[in-house]
Amino acid sequence: NDTQISNHEKFKYLSFIRAAISFSKAKSNIDALVLDNRKAILPGLFVMKKVNPRMVILDCRELYFINEVHTIQGKLGCLLEKYLIPKADVVICANRERASIMSEEYRLRRKPLVFENIRKLTCSNNFDSAVLKEKYKEIINGDSFNIISTAGCNLTQATDVLVKNIGRVERDVRLLLVGNCDSKDEKVIRKIIKNKNLTNVYILGKVAQDELKYLLSLSDIGIVSYSQEGRNNKYCASGKVFEYINEGLPIVTTTNPPLKNLCDTESIGIADDTFADGINRILANYDYYKEKVIAFAKNRTVENNNDNLARNIEDIIQSNDAKKIGLN
Repeated sequence: NDTQISNHEKFKYLSFIRAAISFSKAKSNIDALVLDNRKAILPGLFVMKKVNPRMVILDCRELYFINEVHTIQGKLGCLLEKYLIPKADVVICANRERASIMSEEYRLRRKPLVFENIRKLTCSNNFDSAVLKEKYKEIINGDSFNIISTAGCNLTQATDVLVKNIGRVERDVRLLLVGNCDSKDEKVIRKIIKNKNLTNVYILGKVAQDELKYLLSLSDIGIVSYSQEGRNNKYCASGKVFEYINEGLPIVTTTNPPLKNLCDTESIGIADDTFADGINRILANYDYYKEKVIAFAKNRTVENNNDNLARNIEDIIQSNDAKKIGLN
C-alpha cells in the first residue's frame, strides 16, 4: 500500500544519506561534487561539510517554488534549492525559459546551463516486428493518418480536449492513446468516445519501449500536451518532443511557452490548445513540416547535447581556475 511504499522510500533515502556521509569520511578531497536533482542536496551538504569540493554542480530537473508546492517534503526541497543554487559553481536546467526564471528568482550572477531533455527510443534484441505487425494490423491498413499521444487517458494533460476535438480534423485520421490510463480518467475518455460516436480512437494503454517505437513508426503526427498549472508544468521540458522528432513526426502541442517557442522558431509543428486546428494545418502542408523535423533532428542529437554541456562546464572550470590564480 501507499504507506508501505512511502516508508520504504524514506528508508532508502536515509540509507543514501548515511552512504554519502560514509563516503565523505573516506575522502580527503573531491574535484567535483555532482548533485543530481533536489533529493541529492541534503546528503550533498553533509559531503560539502566534510570535504571542500573544488566544484559543486547541481542539476535541477524540476522547477518547483515554495508557494507552488503543498507538501512539507516539497517545501523543504524548495528551501534546500534556494540555499544551494546561488552557491553552486554550475547549475543545470532543462530549457532556456527555466534558465531565465531561475536567474531572476535566485539572482544568479551566471545563468544556468541548459541541458535539453533530448532522447531517442531504441529497440532491444527481443524486438519482433512480425508480432507487432499482426497485433496492429487494423492500424496499419487503410489510408488514414495516425495521430499518437503518449499521455494515455491523462485528463491533466488535456486528453479529453484532444478526444472531443478529433472529430473536427478535416482528414481521415486515427487517434492512438498510448500510456498509463488511470481508471477514472479512462472512464471519462470512453464516455466521450461513446457520446460522440467516435470509431477512430484507440486506447492502447502502456506498452514496452520496443512497441512504442513501432507505434511511432506507424504514426504521422505526435501530440505533446502539458498542464499550465504551476511553473514546473507551464515551462515544461518535454522529452516526448524529441522522441517524436527522432522518429520524424511533426508535433502538435499545447501552448506552454517552451513548446510554443519551439514550434514557432523551428517550424516543426503547431502549438494549439484545441489540437484540431493544429492537426489540420500540419496535414494541409505535411511535406513542409516533415522536412523541417528531419533537419531539426540532425542538429539536436543526444551526442551534440552532451558535448555542448561538457564544453560549457569546461569553460566554467577554466574561468574559476583563472580567477583563483589572479588572471581575471
